[in-house]
Amino acid sequence: MAATILKVSVLTNGDVLLDGDPVTLSGLAEAMDAGPKEGTAIWYYRENAGGEAPPAAMRVMKLITERRLPVRLSAKSDFSDTVTPETASPLAQTFASMRQRAAQRQLAILRPDGRQVLLPALARETAPPSAVAAVEKLLPPSVQRNVAVIGDTAWTMAEKPNLRDAGSAIPFFGMLMGFATIGHAVWIFDGSTAGMLAAGCRESDLVIVDGARVEALPAGWRDLVTPVMRGKQILAYDRATQQLRKP
Repeated sequence: MAATILKVSVLTNGDVLLDGDPVTLSGLAEAMDAGPKEGTAIWYYRENAGGEAPPAAMRVMKLITERRLPVRLSAKSDFSDTVTPETASPLAQTFASMRQRAAQRQLAILRPDGRQVLLPALARETAPPSAVAAVEKLLPPSVQRNVAVIGDTAWTMAEKPNLRDAGSAIPFFGMLMGFATIGHAVWIFDGSTAGMLAAGCRESDLVIVDGARVEALPAGWRDLVTPVMRGKQILAYDRATQQLRKP
């Protein structure tokens, strides 16, 4: 355990906090230098870690690396957790943000350019009862599930993406909206790289792959996905039969 722990937070607006109080970069450097050389550690938190980092974040990291101080990364502003290198990459942080939004009844979609599109789930009472019953049969709402979906997301790059484009690109998009309506957390990405597959399927209970994309996925993709899932169910949507099946 380090003798001196400096809790450093970088906010989205570029403000830097030291132990919860505003601090200048020169003041932060002085605090780093004031601690014992072999007994000072940094606990670091960046607000909205999945978004673009403010310039202050790079300057803070430069101060830390110049002094070769050990760093403990946290995803929570109260430093109550530890982020491992495995989950600290920008891509991992993006998906962490998507999972959080999806759990708040927003269907989250990762665009090819790395930005997110968020679609609010329909209120249950406004959805047709037959449609609600159909998705409840597929994935009962008694326990909220995390559903990671691999499909075409190019349609999100249109100036005004709409649900018709979504349905053309992902034929089962209505089913996904239904899952969100009954309380499940749903996020969608294209799974074009091994890194994206591992980050995108992390903490999912169910992975659904558009059957039209299976052949384009990286070799051994199931071996990449299964270890990071919370559950172990992987299904593919068969466009010919319009059914979910094991890939």
